[in-house]
Amino acid sequence: MRFLAVYFPNWPVTAAGYQQSDLVAFLDAGTISVCSAAAEANGVLPGQRRREAKRHCPMLNVLTTDPHRDGRAFEPVITALTAIVPRLEVTAAGLCTLAADGPSRYYGSEEALAALIEATALESLESLTSPTQTQTTQPQPQPAGLALDLLRQVKLPPAVTVGIADSHFAASLAARQSLIIPAGRTAEFLAPLPMSTLGIDELTLLSERLGVHTLGQFARLPSRSVLSRFGTAARAAHRMAQGATDEPLAIHEVAPTTTVTVHLDPPAERVDIATFASRASAGELIDLLTRRGLACTVLRIDAETEHGEVLTRLWRASPVFDAETIIERVRWQISGWLEAGNKGPTRRELSPTAGITGIRLHADQVANAADLQVSLWGELSDTDRRALRGLDRVRGLLGSGGIFTAMLRGARGPGDRVALVPWGEPRPATDPAMPWPGQLRSPAPALIHPEPLPVEVVGPSGPVQVTSRGELSDHPTHLRLPNNQWQSITAWAGPWLADERWWDQQNHRRQARFQLLTAQSGAHLCTVQQNSWRIEASYD
Repeated sequence: MRFLAVYFPNWPVTAAGYQQSDLVAFLDAGTISVCSAAAEANGVLPGQRRREAKRHCPMLNVLTTDPHRDGRAFEPVITALTAIVPRLEVTAAGLCTLAADGPSRYYGSEEALAALIEATALESLESLTSPTQTQTTQPQPQPAGLALDLLRQVKLPPAVTVGIADSHFAASLAARQSLIIPAGRTAEFLAPLPMSTLGIDELTLLSERLGVHTLGQFARLPSRSVLSRFGTAARAAHRMAQGATDEPLAIHEVAPTTTVTVHLDPPAERVDIATFASRASAGELIDLLTRRGLACTVLRIDAETEHGEVLTRLWRASPVFDAETIIERVRWQISGWLEAGNKGPTRRELSPTAGITGIRLHADQVANAADLQVSLWGELSDTDRRALRGLDRVRGLLGSGGIFTAMLRGARGPGDRVALVPWGEPRPATDPAMPWPGQLRSPAPALIHPEPLPVEVVGPSGPVQVTSRGELSDHPTHLRLPNNQWQSITAWAGPWLADERWWDQQNHRRQARFQLLTAQSGAHLCTVQQNSWRIEASYD
């Protein structure tokens, strides 16, 4: 199966009415999230703070991100594309995909289809630079000096690019380079790309420690070994790296009852009215799927007017839809439809001629909820859902790296077993119960020190040393804390030897762990590395 992806580089820049030659950037949670090509040529990069970006480009115009504006501006583009292809999936504002097999046969070839899609998308972008909208944007300061010289040299990216490959994942990457990957050669295209392309930080970090740096190396690993070591999330990533048609989840046939309908009487002619009326139905759809142990990955939204006009859109989530995400997509879709007439005479035919009388929310594709991250605390109650909505709002304020959830993973030390996953991203499906030679036994310590505390352990004949075989030079009798306080050791256990990362000369670590019980401060977990003792954690 072949997939075509349509990509609009730096879409927020276009949606706000700017050009790639303008010195503009968008701020999200205190850092630059997107910038124009001209700004990037002047040293502005995503992830920079405002002050650093201004230092590189003093003439930079810094704006706040607005997902609602981006989605609203993308609606005329989707409307134009759906006029020539029957089924289009919107992944995000600025990126959409479609199955290319049928349309390519209809239009003669994949090249002809890609050219038609690109021409249609470029034509639809004219509405975003209409005189009405251009007057509302802030005037651009004229660059001078070095900035002007760089602008003359920079090669601006195209407004839209199209890519075709054998999977959704590969097509979206090919679109960024405007490539058509021949059938059967998608794996070859993906092979040299770095592991970070998958967007799973935990998998990237661990694979690089194991010497797996590219998608080609990861794809050559046995599927059974990847699944047993990393779980379902890595299985999906493994299929993506192999260039396989990305259906890693168990897709179910969707029953007709997975549709909820909102009736609007009187008809709604404003975005806020239609969105507010859909809020309860969005929660109803999520409840319906949750009771069946399912989660929605592709959502279809149908909006109908008094005159029988219907606007249908397919939205793909990453990884799943919740009630707030559904409401956001409804707002984008309805806003773009109702306001299409304001984009100029070329777009008035796209706007509805009457008020909206009904909105249907249909789970077009669902998967087992067990394979996806759907909650923090297991089964969802009303309290859980309110907590989830609150966390989503906080993430919107602080950014994707501002809120984390904790999970256990397989490791030897207690500090290494705790992993922090950004809220909203897939949780790596690791098995903490797998055997780890040298792993500390239960119970786990109650307090893990951010930085191990240097201590001194002595016996009757002097400092206690540990050989590479785990043999002690003397029995521990006293422990000196960092505040120079001596405590007597009443009992001890160990050692647990660990020889980690032996294949990496820089990060190679050989250490032994001991449990020491003192009469004054309780029990501690100590590590010994090169005969240096440190308190790694403490028991209560």
